[in-house]
Amino acid sequence: MATSSLSCGVCDLRHITKPSAVWCSECDEGLCEGCQEHHSLSKSSRTHTVIPISEFEKLPKDIVQISQFCDKHKEKYIIYCKKHACPCCSSCIVQSHNKCDEIVKLDDVIHNAKTSNKFFEIERALAEVTENIEKIIKDRQNNIKTLSETRKQIEKEIQKTRKAINNHIDKIQANIIKELYASEDKESKSIRQLLNSLEEKQQEIEILQKNISDIKQHASDLQTFLSMKRIETEVVSKDEYIRSLSGSKNLKQIVLSFSINTAIKNLISDIPNLGNIIVKSQSFNIELTTTKQRQAQMMMTKVPARSFENINVKLQQTIYTKQDNYISGTYLLPDGRMIFSRKINTQDTITVLNANGSLSFEVALPSSSFDVTYITKDNTLAVSSGGSASRCIYIIDMQNKKVKKRISEKDFIYGITYCGSGLIYSGRFQGIRMINPNDETISDIVGGEMTYRCYVASFGNTIYHTNPDDNTVTCYDLQGKIQWTFQNRSVLQTPAGISVDNDGNIYVVGRASKNVILVSSDGQRHRQLLSGTDGLSEPWAIHFSKEKNMLIVANKRGGEAFLYSVN
Repeated sequence: MATSSLSCGVCDLRHITKPSAVWCSECDEGLCEGCQEHHSLSKSSRTHTVIPISEFEKLPKDIVQISQFCDKHKEKYIIYCKKHACPCCSSCIVQSHNKCDEIVKLDDVIHNAKTSNKFFEIERALAEVTENIEKIIKDRQNNIKTLSETRKQIEKEIQKTRKAINNHIDKIQANIIKELYASEDKESKSIRQLLNSLEEKQQEIEILQKNISDIKQHASDLQTFLSMKRIETEVVSKDEYIRSLSGSKNLKQIVLSFSINTAIKNLISDIPNLGNIIVKSQSFNIELTTTKQRQAQMMMTKVPARSFENINVKLQQTIYTKQDNYISGTYLLPDGRMIFSRKINTQDTITVLNANGSLSFEVALPSSSFDVTYITKDNTLAVSSGGSASRCIYIIDMQNKKVKKRISEKDFIYGITYCGSGLIYSGRFQGIRMINPNDETISDIVGGEMTYRCYVASFGNTIYHTNPDDNTVTCYDLQGKIQWTFQNRSVLQTPAGISVDNDGNIYVVGRASKNVILVSSDGQRHRQLLSGTDGLSEPWAIHFSKEKNMLIVANKRGGEAFLYSVN
């Protein structure tokens, strides 16, 4: 950058400090208001494009550092060397690139850079990277949520297992305690029976001892002698009973003990925990969009004749809207809801109907509306203002159901479509243009004046445009170069709405011819799909849903729209 963006470069050379009002990228310097006027009138600089200094200062620093002049020779770049992929001044050519055979004029290389395929691809790639990052962030956030939910579930399972183990152990404990008490009762009962028997024998012996004492004192010798035999027999009997006990199990020591089950021992020693927490990494299941996939999706290939000839439509539903309305735009959302841009009496309205035809919601607009398209990235609708004096694009928030933003324009805007990186629209006086709905930057695609009420559609690197005045459908690339033009008044008169299917086939409404025709991707073949016999009185708006493979067509007046499946 040759001069500071804050002061005028021309005034600096005169040792005068004045703030810059504009920036000229070709002169690579800022200009104050006085110098700007001279700059715009001078023959050498009148064709230069200037921008307000406030807009220039919005550029990233690394972009601002890019100069129009060679750092080494301080001369302006005029040549581009394809071999070394660098701009060159005249001195560079002589000193360093005199043997390079791939040298072209720099102006030819940078011409239409903003609308080039490469720039478009970079925008698409950035949008793709952003989309992929959002997908990954959402997936990782969901993974955190899943981990928390799974942890709670496993915790409940562990508690349930522990409770089951506790219940089982409690049951085993109750059984073994019951068995312990039963064993004690059994053995105690046996011992008590022995004690009772011994007490009886003891009492009998005490009686014998008392008898012997009495005999000793009071009985005669005869009585003593005769009773001794009987007493002796009883003593022998008692002695034999006592001796019999010493050899039996009745006098063995009864001891209770507990032997733990080996399975329980193993449970304690061999099973240190209730289980293991397993962390597994499953395969990456996010479908990221890749550049190759996107390029494959954008490739325009010729549709085989059999595929083109076999395309048919079948009526699925007739949608009745208010009769006193004027429908100029329609769109079929991925969830099956239907959008209509229409004027009811004097009020312009965007109407959203559910798949069954019932009203979802309506948004009244402060000025007229023409066409409508859906911006998938942020779930919004873009509505063109047509020939309204307001000259703008309305952005409608589908969630809040109200106008989110108004983008002012200098031109009348008719047909509009979303191509993934921006809105493409047909202007009345400034041609076909692309606008970024976020920063509102505009790129020209096809310059010049267009007729009223032209519609646009896009597919990959191509744009389709209807012209009702000359009854044509024109296919352009993103640089505005015509690829082909279809014109056949016998089948298509006053074309209006236009849409494209997944294979690049073009569906066009003929207002005056009261029909819908199908045009092949190369513009060489055509077929009539629908006519006045199918209820098309003055068809105007059309849209093909690539997600649902369905076609919606709306009459301008009468409040009728038709939904078809495409086979």
